[in-house]
Amino acid sequence: MANQFQVLAERQRLLLEMAQPIVYKPDPGGEALRIHFYFPKDLKEKPGRSLLLFFPAGAFDRINPIQFAPHALHFVDRGAVCGLVEYRNRATHPAVTPSRALQDGRTAMRFVRHYRDRLHIDPDRIALIGAGAGAVIAGSLALRLDIPDDPGDPEELANLSTRPDAAVLFSPIVEFTKGSYGWDMCHDPAEARLVSLARHIRGGSSPMQVFHGTLDRLIPLTTVERFVRKMRKKRNTCEFEPFEGRDNNYYNLNVDPASYEASLRLVEQFLVGQAFLPEAGEESDPRVISWREEDY
Repeated sequence: MANQFQVLAERQRLLLEMAQPIVYKPDPGGEALRIHFYFPKDLKEKPGRSLLLFFPAGAFDRINPIQFAPHALHFVDRGAVCGLVEYRNRATHPAVTPSRALQDGRTAMRFVRHYRDRLHIDPDRIALIGAGAGAVIAGSLALRLDIPDDPGDPEELANLSTRPDAAVLFSPIVEFTKGSYGWDMCHDPAEARLVSLARHIRGGSSPMQVFHGTLDRLIPLTTVERFVRKMRKKRNTCEFEPFEGRDNNYYNLNVDPASYEASLRLVEQFLVGQAFLPEAGEESDPRVISWREEDY
């Protein structure tokens, strides 16, 4: 078993080494926060790329930034710039609350828009992809939650939009109630209400795609279904992709390769439909990308 953990740690290290880390928040009361960027090889030949920002899963207690690396590598091969976003969590910032992590999402959005030319991206084609707590961050930006800006953010970022142009949510924590998954991170009911996506649904949301396992043991399927219905009632674009018989983390390559490939294909179709990516050819098959020997 120890050797398996060592192999996994080595793979994660190699995947991070393939990325270019850039600090977007130098001193948020603890460790600096980075976005780990993957760039297409022909980056400078085609400016104005779509940007996909990935927010890893958790319950605001800990995160693994490399979680979405297989997804990112696939979409880099499809021509997008991809970034794995670190955000504050209890493991790195012991006093953090969920709203502080949502502030990090706002900072990251403004950061990439401010440096759009250096990143070779189109600031009007930014999609967020998150899971668990990361889905709360992505969803909060898509829904335009009234989260105060971090007072430590640079002044030059202040007037830039935090609204993404699309969002994909895997196993989202749509509501924090007493005893529910992630509740203990909120500290008080006011914080829980502030970060509960289901309490802030209104018209004008960014187009959204929501994934959820029908046998999720942490986040009840019924709460997510209710969230989707309310989103549609407000005339928001909200695609729903239930995965039959799957638990909470089925979309991860190292957990369920078949579901990873199926969900990746659905995300790709959504992004093509939202004009983030061109129509796919045979060379974009996720099975080819996800099992490249040099990546794993």
